Amino acid sequence: MTTDGERAQVELLWDDRFAVKCPCCGESMGINRKTRQSAMDMPLASAGYVGILYEAVQGYCRPCGRYHTERPLEIVEGHKATLRMMRHVSLLCRWMPASRVCEVLPVIPSTAWRYDRYILQTELPEPKLDGLEAILIDEKHLGKKGFITTVLNARNGELLYLAAGKDKQSLDGFFSKLSAGQKEGILAVGIDRAGAYKAAVEKWLPHAEIVFDKFHIVANYNDVIDKVRRRSWRDANLTERNFIKGQRYNLFRNPENLTENGKQQLDALLEANAELNTVYTLKDSLKQVWCYSYRKCAEKCLLGWIETAVASSVTELKRFANGLMEAKEQILAYCTHGITSAKIEAFNAVIARVITKACGVSNLDYLFLKLRQESLQR
Repeated sequence: MTTDGERAQVELLWDDRFAVKCPCCGESMGINRKTRQSAMDMPLASAGYVGILYEAVQGYCRPCGRYHTERPLEIVEGHKATLRMMRHVSLLCRWMPASRVCEVLPVIPSTAWRYDRYILQTELPEPKLDGLEAILIDEKHLGKKGFITTVLNARNGELLYLAAGKDKQSLDGFFSKLSAGQKEGILAVGIDRAGAYKAAVEKWLPHAEIVFDKFHIVANYNDVIDKVRRRSWRDANLTERNFIKGQRYNLFRNPENLTENGKQQLDALLEANAELNTVYTLKDSLKQVWCYSYRKCAEKCLLGWIETAVASSVTELKRFANGLMEAKEQILAYCTHGITSAKIEAFNAVIARVITKACGVSNLDYLFLKLRQESLQR
C-alpha cells in the first residue's frame, strides 16, 4: 500500500499456488491471461480516494469449453468500484440527491446513480406475491410525466408494482405476473370510486371483494359541500356573501381542529344558510358508517343516512346519496376486510418526497426501486 495522505493505492497480486476453478464443473482451469485492473474502494483515514490495483486472471476450462475471469472478492465485473463502496453510495443516495454524493465521496453524479441502481437491482428482494390477502391500488400524478399506478400490500404497505398511466391496462402487468393460486388468495382490493381500476379488478379477480375507501368517500363528500358553498355564494346578496367568503376550509375541517375564531364564523354561516347547515351536519354522521364492525349495523346506518340525504332539498346531496346507494356493497365490504387507503395515501407522500429529492423522474424502473426500498424500510 502506498499513500500521500490524500490518496492511497493498494496492490493485490495473484497467488500462483491457487488455480482458477470453473464455476460450472468445479475443475481447475488453465490460466489464459492476467490483466491489471483497478477499482475504487471506501475512503481510509485521511485518504479520501482509495484505489485497488489487482490482477484479473482469466482461465479456460477445456471440458466446458468456456472462459472465466477471477477477481478479488467485493469486485464485480463491469464496475470500477468495490461492492462495499457501491453499497455506501447507495445508502447516501437514500438520504441525499445523487448529484450531491460528490460532496462526500469522489464519485460523479452519473456514477452515483449507476451504483445506486445496481445495488437496488441486485440486493432488494423481489415483491412477495405469495400469501397476498388484500391489496390497495391508487394513482399518483407526477406533473409533466403524467400519472403512475401503484399497488401495495394492504397489510404491511409493501410496494408490489408500479406502472405508467391510470387506466385498467396499467394493472395488466401486475395481474399477469400472479399465478392462479396467488389470484385466488386475494380476497379484497381497496380502490377509490373514480378511475378505471374497478373494471380491471373485476376482470382479473372476479371472486375478490372491492372495498371503496372511507377517506376517498369523505373527500368526495367535501366536494359536495364545496359545490353547495359555491352555489350559495353565487345566489347570495352582498350581505350574505360576507358570511360565506373564506369559509371553505372551515367547512372541511373537523370541529376539534377549528380555531375559536373559525368556530364562531362557521356557526354564523350555518345559522344563516340552511343548505350548508344540512350538508355540514350530515358529514359527521356519514363517518359513523365506518365505526361499525358488523355489516348489518353498518348497512342500517348507511341506508338511514342515504334516506335522510335523499329527503333533503339539496340537489348535490341527493346526487351523492344516490351514488352511495349504487356503491353500497363496496362500502360495506370494509366491515369484512377492514382495509382503508391510509397506507397508500401515506405512501403518496413518500413518492412526492423521493421525487423531490431526485429533482424529478427520469426512469420509472429506477423510481420503482427507490420507492420499493422505502416501503420495505417503513
